Amino acid sequence: MTKSSSELDMERKRFRPEIEGLRIVAALLVAVYHIWMQRVSGGVDVFFVVSGFLITASLLSKVRKDGTVNFFDFILGLAKRLFPAAFTVLFTVIIVSYFILPETQWMQTIKEVFASILYLENWQLAISNTDYLDQSNAKSPVQHFWAMSIQGQFYIIWFFIIMLALWISRKLRGEIKKTLFIILTALTVVSFGFSVYLTEVNQPFAYFDTRTRVWEFALGGLLFLFITKIKLPYWMSGMVGWFGLAALVSCGVLLDVGGQFPGYVALWPVLAAILILAAGENPTRFGVEKFLGSGPMRKLGGYSYGLYLWHWPIVAFYYVVMETRDIPVLHGILIILVSFGLSWIVTNVVEKPIRSIKGIKNYRPKVATVLVMMALPAVIANTAWVGSLQNNVAESTTDSAQDFPGAMAVENDIDITYDADTPLLPRPANLDGDVADTYEIGCHHEDGQKELPVCEYGDLEDPKYEVILVGGSHVVPWLGTLQTFAQEEEIKIYNITKISCRFNGEGVGEEMSPDCLEWNQMAKEKVIELDADLIIVNTDVGDGSVPEVEPERVDLYRELEKHDVEIFGIRNNPRPLFDMNICANPENVDHEDCVIPAEEYVPQPSKWSRVENKPGNVTEYDYSEYFCPDGSCPAIIGKTIVYFDGFHMSNSYAESMGPIVREDLMEKLESLER
Repeated sequence: MTKSSSELDMERKRFRPEIEGLRIVAALLVAVYHIWMQRVSGGVDVFFVVSGFLITASLLSKVRKDGTVNFFDFILGLAKRLFPAAFTVLFTVIIVSYFILPETQWMQTIKEVFASILYLENWQLAISNTDYLDQSNAKSPVQHFWAMSIQGQFYIIWFFIIMLALWISRKLRGEIKKTLFIILTALTVVSFGFSVYLTEVNQPFAYFDTRTRVWEFALGGLLFLFITKIKLPYWMSGMVGWFGLAALVSCGVLLDVGGQFPGYVALWPVLAAILILAAGENPTRFGVEKFLGSGPMRKLGGYSYGLYLWHWPIVAFYYVVMETRDIPVLHGILIILVSFGLSWIVTNVVEKPIRSIKGIKNYRPKVATVLVMMALPAVIANTAWVGSLQNNVAESTTDSAQDFPGAMAVENDIDITYDADTPLLPRPANLDGDVADTYEIGCHHEDGQKELPVCEYGDLEDPKYEVILVGGSHVVPWLGTLQTFAQEEEIKIYNITKISCRFNGEGVGEEMSPDCLEWNQMAKEKVIELDADLIIVNTDVGDGSVPEVEPERVDLYRELEKHDVEIFGIRNNPRPLFDMNICANPENVDHEDCVIPAEEYVPQPSKWSRVENKPGNVTEYDYSEYFCPDGSCPAIIGKTIVYFDGFHMSNSYAESMGPIVREDLMEKLESLER
């Protein structure tokens, strides 16, 4: 029986040697840009296109041979290729992190390792508001697993897409290729449009969102469907291929790949990869496919996966051990060579023996057992690590105020000498969980939420006073301060907050969330409706890049004055321009990089005091001296860590501010009664 052209096209699943070379080029680009430029190269996008091309070829080939694809065989096949190296790296990272990383990075790393094990690291980073390119943030040694996670999710998605195309084509008695073309085209258009949109409104989130990357895989799949139809003239094929390689290599230099990705700018590396693959289908004597498909490049390409997995943990550990992010050329070359060496060992000693398991009795359960055994060490080690931290939570949160005075060390002029053995509150490893109650129970307004969440704390039975805590993430920690005395003083606290949003009427400012304006309107109306004794707000932005109080904020407070709303304004805490948690170590208290001049971060007079014609309903309280005593703003005060994430006040330090704020707040509340 004569085969149709579509069937013949589907049989074109064959070894493409230039793909191996393209993989190593992409992996080297990622490593080089990470090591020396601390930028994004576009190499990951090449991996996505190639993955779309190859998995589409593989699945269609199975459909042609067997009429369907067995899901369990498909998953086991993927797992045999992906798990051995991935779980070896993760287990190694856990062990090395325990001994090398500062405790302030432990919980972040634990969370990301679990997310990486489940192939959900991209969503972990997106939800935790990670900016992949923000060099001021501490980088976990598994952050690069975001790309592997998207790829793993994509493989599962693609199985169901192929099955859907097969089902539809059989129902309509058509060809699967045509059905798949329609599905992949629709995915490309929708995903690319969404990618452009989300990159504009929330680029850090878009960077990790699986939905913004599907179009890259889909284009790879579409290329496979039509690559045999692409006929390039001999002279053009050579030019196209080399142009594609040149475009790929120069992408990260010529474009702001990170700050604008993965929107329309991602077309650059994606199209570069497509040009290279298209040229490979039309080989020439001196074409790029000859270089990429050469013996050395194919050999190196076999270790590209391992190079990608190993290079980043080594870089992350280098940053910590060497206390710098500037990697000399020689050190960077050594990192790449060591990564290749580790990739060679894992590939040949661990991966190849597992991949060679086939054709034996009880194949599936035996392979599944081996893969589970590969994953267990990482799972057990990470679980044990988090368990050891949880055992110390009570110890780090129940000690007396005398042992950890915090802000009261400034108030009472307590002199404390620090050394490596000085205990801190909280324990650095538990720092990222030392936050206000509102983070735990979801009292913050979320983007897209139609109703305004209002949480209540303190004396809820028969309060004498009512106050409203309203604003963004910098006002949230003061809840812990108020809770230290709310019951005794018979105060009911309403919490109305939204992260990444300022209570200034218009929601203006860089990095404000999309729904910030809407939340401002709802919050203002709720404040007026509740008619509390006081509202507690920040009077300014702690960031020095905003030198004056926004006019919108002043207008809002003036509008609230018309409704007899009294305002207890707190000057925002200083916001350092780097992650202060690297200084949350008693040994680093006096380190030159941790001695931040107060005049730079909390200049006097305050921004609010410089406002002309201030509304009469606002009283500002400046607690800068408790953040920046003696002319500097340390990360540790009174054996208490000041910031839980670098620039937001920790709950422990907020609670230590209780006696100080209590006196001011009660005086203000009592004055309103008279």
